[in-house]
Amino acid sequence: MIQISKEEIKQLENLILYHKRKYYDGEPEISDAEYDSIEDKLRKNDPDNPVLFVVGTTSDGSVSHDPPMLSCQKAKTVEKIISWAENRPLMIGYKIDGLSLKIVYQDTKLTQAATRGSGIKGDDVTLNILKIQAIPKTVSFKNRVEIRGELYMKISEFNKINVSLSDDEKYSNPRNLAAGTAKQKDARKMEGRMLNFMAFELLGWNDDATIEEKSSILKSWQFETSDFLKLDTPNFEEISTHFNRIETERDNLDFEIDGLVFKYNLASDRETVGATDHHPRWQIALKFESKGKSTKLNAITWQVGRTSVLIPVAELEPVEISGALISRATMHNADFLINLGAKPGDLVYVERSGEVIPKIIRVTTKNSTGKVKLPDKCPSCGAKTMKSGVHILCTGDSCRGRDIQEINSWIRKTAIDGIGGKSLEKLYDSGLVKHYSDLYALTEDQLIKLLGKNGAKILTSINGTRDLPFRLFLAGLGIEKLGRTMGKKLANSFCSFDELKEASMDDLMKLEGISDITARFIFEGIRQTKRYEKLFKNGLIIIYPEKKKIIADRKQTKMVKSMKIYITGKVEGITKQELRDMMEEKGITWGSGVSKSMDYLVLAENAGEKRQEQAKALGVKMIPWVEFKEKYLD
Repeated sequence: MIQISKEEIKQLENLILYHKRKYYDGEPEISDAEYDSIEDKLRKNDPDNPVLFVVGTTSDGSVSHDPPMLSCQKAKTVEKIISWAENRPLMIGYKIDGLSLKIVYQDTKLTQAATRGSGIKGDDVTLNILKIQAIPKTVSFKNRVEIRGELYMKISEFNKINVSLSDDEKYSNPRNLAAGTAKQKDARKMEGRMLNFMAFELLGWNDDATIEEKSSILKSWQFETSDFLKLDTPNFEEISTHFNRIETERDNLDFEIDGLVFKYNLASDRETVGATDHHPRWQIALKFESKGKSTKLNAITWQVGRTSVLIPVAELEPVEISGALISRATMHNADFLINLGAKPGDLVYVERSGEVIPKIIRVTTKNSTGKVKLPDKCPSCGAKTMKSGVHILCTGDSCRGRDIQEINSWIRKTAIDGIGGKSLEKLYDSGLVKHYSDLYALTEDQLIKLLGKNGAKILTSINGTRDLPFRLFLAGLGIEKLGRTMGKKLANSFCSFDELKEASMDDLMKLEGISDITARFIFEGIRQTKRYEKLFKNGLIIIYPEKKKIIADRKQTKMVKSMKIYITGKVEGITKQELRDMMEEKGITWGSGVSKSMDYLVLAENAGEKRQEQAKALGVKMIPWVEFKEKYLD
């Protein structure tokens, strides 16, 4: 074996990472043969070097998350934590203010890293993460594992870097600098910037382990972890004491936190409660009190949304709050503005809701007189406005601002990458995209001519949504009250779009969680054919849950839809989350535990005796998994 120095090894690593990035960006500088010769040289001298095992990114630079990287539900009081915990053993951890990442290891080596992004898909940042010294490049575990956590920059490191930057280049807080560094395409700009990673979740190692055990194994793999304290019998006094202590001490920490995260320590408790589309039910955050400041309200501007609602926005004298420079804040709706009584010239008290979203709390000093003036014309199209409930509405038939917001809503709901606000405005003003259906008529030449070299990647991302799951299709239509959660409910309740269009108001209101108002919005919105006719003409295809299409017996379907079950034990080859998804496909409700209201306790392999005893005591029927599957799923 040829022996070369550590410095030469490092040079080869950097060269490979540089040319990988250029290749992924569609700008290769050397031939495949030249690249292979560099890799061969590194492989001969350091065959286990993690740089050699990087998984290639997709053509649009994105990575899918399975399971999704969900948000964390929030509590406002300790009482809420106690109510949520229900005497379960807990682990407490820091809520780090950083960039959420997942890092994948296969056969002990780091092979992929990606940002949280939309929660469904994120950006591939593998090449940059490999350059971060604080992240282990190998773990002592052969099978595939996924480690999730927060990439952050220490406050001391942030201050050191910011001092060296000009006023125009300075960052407002460590999180922004960490995120900007991690996504940097020029790896040379990462030099001299030290980043850290704090792990908070481990998938694929032992999903039956406690959070405490997972934290312990992560530490043995040289990871910094966020979870630091176990509470076997949580009570109000104990949680309050720890929360107040950390809030007092956080100014002494060398990293930014905005609260604490509480998790069910036991795997059985986590499996029992599961997750919503938005967050796991087994963890909750309690945030520290926001530190607000007063500043001058310079002006109030109005923006029109996709549903014609005009939203007032406060233009503020820039003020730094919790490490961020705030110059704008939403004022929600017309009634909020009227009740607040704020006008240009007044001093207002601003907080960052959850240390993120700027929010005006109250007027601290009145420097103006008279009533708050509401707009009589739409700021985008000039059409007359009207007051409807708490809102001001644009009455125009055609409105640029509303159209752009509606297109943007489709882009976000269907996870089309690469089209930001400025790019969308260019597409709209050029006449190429006046409705979201026009996205599917775009050509590569049109996109490259208008948006530059990224046009090809954008088209690839658009084409990736031509075969669209029924639930995402429904969520993207822009119908009020019909978002991702409602789209999923409707997709699990109707076998096809045609069947949904034939549904009456009564049919919709029979579904759990649909009020008469929501049913009216859906009923009328589905019948507005201009929302979707052109989508089909431009080649979009709806993908339906396959098993639902096969259901022929309508009585059986109705019975299944109203069924509530809980599965105890393990089904070979299927995770608990996959089982939940399978039940939802059938419209079956997965209970949070054994209760009188459920139809069956389903007994899988190694079914829990405690659950069976509960079922017997409550008179709940029990059925073996094989029998249940044959009867209701096959």
